Amino acid sequence: MGKLQLYGYLACLVGAAALITGLLPQAKMDRVRAFMHKNFAQKAGNVDERVPVRLQLIVFGAFFVFVGLMLSGLVRL
Repeated sequence: MGKLQLYGYLACLVGAAALITGLLPQAKMDRVRAFMHKNFAQKAGNVDERVPVRLQLIVFGAFFVFVGLMLSGLVRL
């Protein structure tokens, strides 16, 4: 097994972990959101312009799973 293939498998694991975290129920996502953002407490009337953490994790996870599959040679374009 070459280093590139090993990095591909590692990227797949990281992506899968991010996808699983992004698909957690709302109660568990509140803990993740509080961990990732220091200013989690919102005041009434404030509009939150940030991209949701759940969307960030799902996009990050899908991208890394795809790149990992490409590097490991399991998917070819």
